[in-house]
Amino acid sequence: MELSSLLGYILAGLLFGWITTTLVEWVWYRGRRRRIEMAMASSAFRGGRQMGGRDAPPVTGESAAASTRGREKARPRAEKPKRGRAKRGKAQPLANRPDNLTAVHGIGGLYERRLYQVGIFTWDQLSRMDAGSLQEITRALPGSNTRAWIEQAGELAKASGRVGAVYDGPLPEDLTRIVGIDQVYEDELYDAGIFTYRQLAERAPDELARIIPAHLAGDHLDFAGWIAQADSLRDEYYADEPPIL
Repeated sequence: MELSSLLGYILAGLLFGWITTTLVEWVWYRGRRRRIEMAMASSAFRGGRQMGGRDAPPVTGESAAASTRGREKARPRAEKPKRGRAKRGKAQPLANRPDNLTAVHGIGGLYERRLYQVGIFTWDQLSRMDAGSLQEITRALPGSNTRAWIEQAGELAKASGRVGAVYDGPLPEDLTRIVGIDQVYEDELYDAGIFTYRQLAERAPDELARIIPAHLAGDHLDFAGWIAQADSLRDEYYADEPPIL
């Protein structure tokens, strides 16, 4: 058999196989699509009977109003704010205490610590800085929008009644590093004048029980554990950060 004839038979076989495979796949796909459409139509029909057919109770004006009231009652629960560090803004307007600088988007715990070290403790103080100095003090990344930080700080100070607020106490420390203290409890401790691990370590458990309201504490809190942890953390919060002159 000549080579050209053999190649012709091979090509004809490949073409026939391709046509057959394509035809089988087309028939299978068409049948599958038809079954899906029928199943969807059947499901829609059953759903229509359940929701709006003779089997469903008529929707009266009273039931529609009740449904609307139900949705309105559910809405505030969905919009209930979560606990967070920004909640410190609820403090007494000009209390002698630091503000939560991490409430400013872009400022994390490290930048806050560096700002505290140079005496920037409140949103009002932060809002009066210039962008260049803020960049230098925090050693922020080149792409950081320090101007936006300043604007946000001014808005937080106005919204919280903290315009003109100052703080002249010891360098504040992050009490949430202690297991069991969340942001809400830290707010309460700050309001009570407890800003450092040393101050917390020197308090008695019953004194802390009076500081943390019962409606916040809920279950039993391990105040003795807080004190023990605070004692082990004394003077460590700024130890790895050299002073900024």
